[in-house]
Amino acid sequence: MLIFRWYLLLLAFASIGLQANPLQLDEQYAVFDGQPVNLKEVIGHKPVYIKFWATWCLDCRKELPSLQKTYEQYRDTIAIYAVNLNINETDEYIRTLQQKHKLSIPIVMDNNGSIASNFQFHGTPFHVLINAQGEVVYTTYKDDAALQQQLQQLANPGKNITTLTKTITQEKQTAAIPSTGLSLVYFSATWCDWYMKDIHPEMTPNCLGAIKLVNSLHQQLPQLSLQAYVTHLWTEQKDVDDYVKKFSIVYPVNIDSDNRIAQHYRSNEYPTLLVINNGKEINRFTKFDSPAEITKTITTLATKK
Repeated sequence: MLIFRWYLLLLAFASIGLQANPLQLDEQYAVFDGQPVNLKEVIGHKPVYIKFWATWCLDCRKELPSLQKTYEQYRDTIAIYAVNLNINETDEYIRTLQQKHKLSIPIVMDNNGSIASNFQFHGTPFHVLINAQGEVVYTTYKDDAALQQQLQQLANPGKNITTLTKTITQEKQTAAIPSTGLSLVYFSATWCDWYMKDIHPEMTPNCLGAIKLVNSLHQQLPQLSLQAYVTHLWTEQKDVDDYVKKFSIVYPVNIDSDNRIAQHYRSNEYPTLLVINNGKEINRFTKFDSPAEITKTITTLATKK
């Protein structure tokens, strides 16, 4: 199973922190049912624990009771935030889990991936510990005894944790979108059709509809440039190859390896289809229950003189 295979791989790299130094953050982030927070005013001034999660991540859900308990234990000594990836999320999804687990921990909504992009991780849950000097000292994909031990040390100013962080240089992906004429940019996930099935079942038909539509558009309008990307979360090249074969996809599919392409287009939903004209976005589709209407809209634009 794809997710299980990836989970084993992620655990193999637990406790290896990769950070683009210094952290690149926005001035302000929304907090679900709370006041906005400026992480720049916190990081580098006191110890910080960030837990990346999503409502549709099964392991994230399992860890929520432990996360709340940790928050209650260390809230006075460590700034603790549950950072939601803000991908395919709704207020209803978040509030349901917040109420079920009686969460009082601040739920920070990532802004177009600007928090997550500081770290190289390939799935959630993902835990980051940052000391009072602003250095990432520990990362892991698992809430276990080792994480709790590191939290105890982080909360004790008399003890130092060895920094595990390595500075990295990332080559940024860029989308090769023509500056003139009409073109399409498509974002999805190799697991969009099946992983969400039991968690958010309404997403499965939407994912399947998008796959069918984009395949059809590419065949009907081969003159249009099409750039297709799948998220790097829980995805390696074998998964892309299986995805292409499974759905008989007739266009090239690339992995958005550092989420830079999705960030550039401010895309936080899978699937999403963008229509670009002369380098500027003119249409954005995230619901694919009316494929005939979308096809008509794009065909009309493509045939305009």
